[in-house]
Amino acid sequence: MLKGSRVELIDSLRGFSLLGILIVNMLNFQYDYDFEKMFDSSMWGQEFGVYVTEILFQGSFYPIFSFLFGYSFIKLVESTQAKGLNTNAIIIRRGFGLIVLGMLHYILIWNGDILLYYGACTFYLMMFLSSRIKTMLIWSGILGVLSLVVLPYMMNFVYGNDDLLTDVYAKGAYGDILLSRITIEDDMVIVTIIMAILTITLMPILGFLFGTIMAGPFALLGMAIAKRGHLTEEDRGMAYRKGWAWMILIGLALKCATFIDAPWSEMVMTLGAYVLTIGYIQAFIVFYYSKAAQGLKRLFAGLGRLSLSNYLAQSIICTTIFYSYGLGLFGQMGSMFGLLLAVGLYTAQLFISYLYLKKWRRGPVEWLMGRWVYWR
Repeated sequence: MLKGSRVELIDSLRGFSLLGILIVNMLNFQYDYDFEKMFDSSMWGQEFGVYVTEILFQGSFYPIFSFLFGYSFIKLVESTQAKGLNTNAIIIRRGFGLIVLGMLHYILIWNGDILLYYGACTFYLMMFLSSRIKTMLIWSGILGVLSLVVLPYMMNFVYGNDDLLTDVYAKGAYGDILLSRITIEDDMVIVTIIMAILTITLMPILGFLFGTIMAGPFALLGMAIAKRGHLTEEDRGMAYRKGWAWMILIGLALKCATFIDAPWSEMVMTLGAYVLTIGYIQAFIVFYYSKAAQGLKRLFAGLGRLSLSNYLAQSIICTTIFYSYGLGLFGQMGSMFGLLLAVGLYTAQLFISYLYLKKWRRGPVEWLMGRWVYWR
């Protein structure tokens, strides 16, 4: 396999990870992480659905995406260097492209955007392009430890909005929802304009800080593994297959700290999410090279190749279902039905992506990003 060429395992893992990301995001689409409404006992299986999401999925799938982002980062560098292109210019344009796309996604569609953070993290990862693998692994560990302390407090700041913000999704017009993302004082024109300017100005800066801590640990791990030349068809991930069951069991045990009301419980849960992430990656590698996966590989890979378009499509579809300007089902469906909706939507995307790639090589958003990144 040539350096920089596509690795189907990576595409498939990216496609698989979109399921977990959608399931986690479904709680945000439905409740904007208003914890009081999330645990409404009047709905069938509500607490069970929330805990299934929190323990099995929350915090364990976006690190898979971060890992893949780092791995693909190295593949992009190898590909552009092999073609004699200006690697740094391409990487910078890609980073800015993700930042702009993330800001538009955040402001116009949904406040749970992650693209902005990956775009901002690009400029941090560039500092490690000439580093040794050992250096990448050391900094991956340092950022990982730092994130255990910082990330839970960052998430508390992001989630748990007040009624003014959550009610607007259920009752407000599209303009009200848009304004709520940049200011809660939507009746004050001057304040709104100032907050809009500050939001657009500060988002890339905050994205760099938050993205580095949130995505940096696993992105650097992905970069290190890609530099080793692992997870290709020749390598078949042999070095990463052992111990996956133990990693998943330990991760799940640590994630059960969600039932403990203690100052340290969120730190333990974050650690458990990371351990579970590694277990999930290992388990998928084992699954990918098993006979059971032969019929699913191409479906996962197709979804992964169109991950950017599918991720944005999930936001558009779900906000239309739940927000007031669409079907207006915000906070009414329940966590269990939300899980079923996530699985149904994901299954549809699997087959639509497979059929789409029979006719076209790239998704619409991937094509647009390619035009910007490569200027062609």
